[in-house]
Amino acid sequence: MNLPTICNSSKKLRISYLSLINHMARIDGQLDEKEISLLKKMILKFCLRDQDSKQIFTNKDFSKEQIDKTFDQLKKDNLHYSFILDLIAMALADGVILQPEKIMLAQISGLLGLTNDEFYNLINFSQATSKIESNVCIDPMYQYVIDMFFVWIKNKKVTLYQETTLSINNKVDAFLKYDL
Repeated sequence: MNLPTICNSSKKLRISYLSLINHMARIDGQLDEKEISLLKKMILKFCLRDQDSKQIFTNKDFSKEQIDKTFDQLKKDNLHYSFILDLIAMALADGVILQPEKIMLAQISGLLGLTNDEFYNLINFSQATSKIESNVCIDPMYQYVIDMFFVWIKNKKVTLYQETTLSINNKVDAFLKYDL
């Protein structure tokens, strides 16, 4: 695995990244146990501590200016693809992306500067990887979606990070990152 690490980014940016993930995940009015568990895993992967966790889990409102500033920083640091994949993983934590979540994700991807094709490529990939079980042969249709995703990221030179959630299942996530 030759992926760069988010942990080399500033602590402030990593906290902002995860705080915004928390904020976006709460837009539906709640954060369920699976989302909390996934966010805790992200906090550990981002090399953050318990006191940082408290700051991330604080239910605070973000102004449009704060969100725009964070999105600009994510784009500048080439973290925007990882951010949207992590946000999609959060939406998939309960097993399905509901239509209101999909609309919100599409709006966020637009704010991050992604095209509709890029957004749907990320959604399709995330949904395919969420259907894979670690010890089972991969359905050929899911395999095709995954293969096309990897061709796309290589051709477009998309930067993904070691900590990016490619699959909610840890074993599948590691398997997918193995050849990157």
